[in-house]
Amino acid sequence: MRWLAYLLIFAGVMTMAYPKAKSVYFSYQEQRLLEDWESSMDQSKIKQSYKQLDDIFLQERSQDYKEQVSSKTGIIGKLTINQIQLSIPILEGATKNNLKVGAGHLSGTSPLGQTGNAAIAAHRSYTYGKQFNRLPEVKPGDSIQVETAHQKLMYTVTEEILVKPTDLTVLQNNKKNEAMITLITCHPMKNPTHRYIVKAVLKKEEVL
Repeated sequence: MRWLAYLLIFAGVMTMAYPKAKSVYFSYQEQRLLEDWESSMDQSKIKQSYKQLDDIFLQERSQDYKEQVSSKTGIIGKLTINQIQLSIPILEGATKNNLKVGAGHLSGTSPLGQTGNAAIAAHRSYTYGKQFNRLPEVKPGDSIQVETAHQKLMYTVTEEILVKPTDLTVLQNNKKNEAMITLITCHPMKNPTHRYIVKAVLKKEEVL
């Protein structure tokens, strides 16, 4: 009869534990749904901002800059690549107007300096040395500096690749889940059919 007593005790414990276990389970499911939803929203935003580059890169680049944004509006940092004598402002959002005057941080990608992949797009200007005109000259091992209001970030280039405009894998995090940046521009300069990509990982950070 001892086994019956144990069985009854076990049943009692399970009866008392069931509501708690059920609550924990549904809380877990709720959290997963929220994370999935937030993740899908981010991915949707990333895809949308990346897709709009098609229209921006393919449009005829006019010399009329009447729609330029204010030099004091929307700037989140400065990107410098000494190897190609480049210094360009980074604005929030890879929009048509922003890319007329600087580089644009793609909405939905990681913030500058934080873990993940921060994507930055810019035109290849017809003027030598302007915007991302000389980006193909950047090679693995070269340095890229990004300066924000509070940080100076030093990145080291890891790879340069050419992809089709539909290839979203360039916006993924690397397997080490490091802080990284992905620079994006059109290729070739006239009638672009591909995207030229330069990837770099954060190696040093200084607080200003």
